[in-house]
Amino acid sequence: MGENKFKPIAKKLLKGFGLDAYNIPRKDSKTPDFDVKGNNSRYTMELKIKGDDPEEIKQDSKALSSGEIVSKEIPTGPRNRLYAIIKEGVEQIADYDPKNKTFHVLWIHSTGRNANLLDMRFYATLFGAQDFFSIRQEGLITCYYFNESAFYSYRPSLDAAILTFFDKAGLCFKLCVNSLSPQLKKFQQSDLYKSLPQGLHDPGILQTSKKIMIADCDIDRKESNKITEYLQEKYKLDHLQTIDMKQISAMVAVPREK
Repeated sequence: MGENKFKPIAKKLLKGFGLDAYNIPRKDSKTPDFDVKGNNSRYTMELKIKGDDPEEIKQDSKALSSGEIVSKEIPTGPRNRLYAIIKEGVEQIADYDPKNKTFHVLWIHSTGRNANLLDMRFYATLFGAQDFFSIRQEGLITCYYFNESAFYSYRPSLDAAILTFFDKAGLCFKLCVNSLSPQLKKFQQSDLYKSLPQGLHDPGILQTSKKIMIADCDIDRKESNKITEYLQEKYKLDHLQTIDMKQISAMVAVPREK
């Protein structure tokens, strides 16, 4: 689904939240998409659509047509290519509203055969999310802002991101809140934030769970050992080990019945 087809869906969804979205007159390729108005808040939004890699689809189709089994182990963590898409959107919004007179929100819609996986990777790239294991706790612990994070890098100019994709049940929606934004408290009182019955992902609220950690430290994200030490001290854990999650899949072509 392209941008022109998804725009009306986005507007209708925002209308359901009590928000009116207006197309911003296009001056050039850097112009954001929507000027969004609520009762007590205003947002500048840029819409990005990301789908399948055409070259990857071509290679998979060639392998399947040759009778091969196509198996993959795909990391679900942050990705540089997705970071570049986020960076472009943030810069478009910031160029249009350099003084932050509105809330800055990036909307990313994932499509294609791996839309769910793509959505997970955008989520991890926004939050710099990393899973950990600790012998002191059962199950995995998710840390926000551990890896190179778009929200961390662009905390002065990106207040939130909307992530959407379609599955069999319909449209999946998440409002991801940048809890490092200087405008966080104001954004938490805005129409969009307060109108959501579900789908809200605010690390500031989620951290009340023992399964959530926040790396709110000014340490270079390449210094992962130092950040881990910070987390151990902050959360009083004498053991933390990173766990890199992957999605494993396999495809095979099934002959059509004559």
